[in-house]
Parts: sequence; structure tokens; C-alpha cells
Amino acid sequence: MNRRLALLGLSALVFAPNALAQELRPRTSEAATLVTLEGADRAAALGRVNAALNGVRALQGRFVQTSPGGSRATGQFYLQRPGKLRFQYDPPATLLIVSDGSVVAMRDTALRTTERTPLRSTPLHLILGENINLERNARIIRVSQAGEWTVVTARDRTGEMDGALSLHFDANTQLRSWDVTDATGARTRVTLSDITQPASLDRNLFRLEDVLPNRPRR
Repeated sequence: MNRRLALLGLSALVFAPNALAQELRPRTSEAATLVTLEGADRAAALGRVNAALNGVRALQGRFVQTSPGGSRATGQFYLQRPGKLRFQYDPPATLLIVSDGSVVAMRDTALRTTERTPLRSTPLHLILGENINLERNARIIRVSQAGEWTVVTARDRTGEMDGALSLHFDANTQLRSWDVTDATGARTRVTLSDITQPASLDRNLFRLEDVLPNRPRR
């Protein structure tokens, strides 16, 4: 399993790394057929998506994460561009993921493990960057329309990460969910809800100290 790719799936693949792949069709295509956009329509859709992502400075809300085997985890998320993110899982999940703007750390309190990786080495930088341009920063595989929904599917341009990322935007071009597909074809979905845009977020939400193992007191 590619751990860096799992970070954008927000680690559902950690829960079931050997699960058989299942086809999880984006909810955007359930009511309408996905139509691939080309030429000017494709460019216009990417322009709207980039503008919408760049227009967000802070978000918070709830998330549901569905693993390839169908298991679900829920929690609270906080996002502040550029670079900062906190995904706090509800029990019984034991994960906390924090990005401080340069490093992404994932803590599993049950296993007592902490993984750290540069933000630029994860797909998270595609939606957390200072100046977001998906076509410049990723290899766009497909831009599609399903009714009022827009779906952008991309791969890592550097070749460091296997798999693909599909971002799903609603009629207001707000990011509502994404799928991460690993090299085996297994898909993890993260769906956002109860989204609000606060003027600012507490900087302590993005402290890596929260993710580091507890150290004995002297």
C-alpha cells in the first residue's frame, strides 16, 4: 500500500490494506451519466474549479470515509490554506492526521505509531497549495460533467505516487468528496458535510505536537 496516497484518502486504506477492490461509483454519476469534457468546455471547468479552490481560505465540517472493503469512519475536519489540515477521527477509530503547512503527520494511538512526510510528497498539496492550478500541478486524466456535478480525475505529475485522485464538485463548485484509487484499483472515498467557512481557525489545531508520541515526564 502506498502510504502517501493513503494520506489523501485519509488513511482508510490503513484499516483494510488487503481488501479486494470494489467499484465505488461517484455519487455524482448516480443520477446522471458522466460526460467527458473537451476543448473549451474542459478548460472552463478547470478554470472554475481552480478559482473555487483558491477562493477558500478556511473550512471546517464533518467527514465520512469509506474504505475499499466498505467499512466507514467519521470525524471532524479543519482546513486552512495554505497547507494546514486536521482530520480528527471519532472513536473507535484511533487516527489523527495533522498538517502544519510543511509536514503531514499521522498518529495511530492504538498502534502507538506516528508517520511523518513532507506535504509536497502527498496529494494533499493539490488542494492545500498557496496557488492552486490542478493542470499545472497534476496530470489531468479526465474532466467530466454529471448533471450539475463536475469531476476532475488526476494523477501525480512527478510519478512518485501510484494511483489516481478524483475530486467531486457540486453545482456551486464546492469540493464535496474525493476518491483515491490505489495501484490495485481499490478505492477510498471521503465525503464532506456540514461545511462552514469561518473567518479563521485556532492555530493550535495544526500543531504537530498533538500527533507526536507522548514523552515521559522528567
